[in-house]
Order: sequence, then structure tokens, then C-alpha cells
Amino acid sequence: IFVLTKTPKEIENMNFAIIAVAVPVVIIAIVVLLAMAYRRVVPQNEVHSVQSTKKTISYGKGMEAGNTYYAWPSWVPYFGVVNTTLPVSVFKLDLFDYDAYDKGRLPLMLDISAFFRIEEPNLAAQRVSNFQSLLDQLKSILQGATRTILASKDIQEILAGRAEFGEAFTKEV
Repeated sequence: IFVLTKTPKEIENMNFAIIAVAVPVVIIAIVVLLAMAYRRVVPQNEVHSVQSTKKTISYGKGMEAGNTYYAWPSWVPYFGVVNTTLPVSVFKLDLFDYDAYDKGRLPLMLDISAFFRIEEPNLAAQRVSNFQSLLDQLKSILQGATRTILASKDIQEILAGRAEFGEAFTKEV
């Protein structure tokens, strides 16, 4: 035999007590899960330049701000950020089968490899929107330097003085 020992008012109060405890627990769980989902740890060979509503801070190995941050979406008011990721290690840019001309307008086909390292990540992040944009700009600079240097030399000088062109490219770029 089942005997009801609680009045409907007591059952209603118990339900409110359960809801009063469950709602904060669910909210705390959601906040913790969101914080875990948006936490970023920057790899050793990268710098993340993070722009919030008030300032830009760089995160990464050896940075004053450390190497972890929260990458809240930019549409979130007050907390949202925009992130630009750039490498701090040396990276390579190649120009394969690049057509150039010597001083006498003799066509040459070149393979050029250039190595770069970002020395000031904050400045680089201000000037480019992403790493691919930086690569495109560096490729254009490298092409211009190639044209400038080779257009001032004859083919014999180019073939004989390959070692000197490394320094000339570095200076021009």
C-alpha cells in the first residue's frame, strides 16, 4: 500500500528547491565548458597577436603576457577578440621558374629561395590580416628585388657572381 506523506505544498516547495540548485549548477557547467572550449595555448613557434576592444596583446613563448588566452568570438560584446597568427621561426619562400631579364633584356629563368623571420610580430600583425597575406607581399617584394638586381647586370656577371647576389638580395629585400 502506497501512502502519501507529503502535502502538495511540500512537494511544490521541494521542486522549487531542486530548480534553485540545478539552475546555478547548469550555468556554472556551461561557463566552465565555454572557457575550456575557447582557451588557447600558443605553440612555441608562433605568436598570436590578439586585438580586443581596447588593446592589442601578443601571446607566445617569451612574451610578457604569457602563452595562453581566451579566444572569444569577435561578435561577443566586450570579451570578443580578433586573432592574427604568425610564425616566429624561420620560414622559406620559393620562386620557381621565375622569368627575369638581364641588362641587355636577355631572358633568364630562375629558381630563388628566400628565408625570412618575423622580428616584430605586433608590427607585422598590424600590417597584414593573415600569414598568407604576408607571404603574398613578401613574394612581390622578392620579385621586385630580383628584377632590380638582375636588370643592372649582364648575363656573364650574373653567372660569374652568384655568391655576391645573396648579399644584394638581402640588402634589397
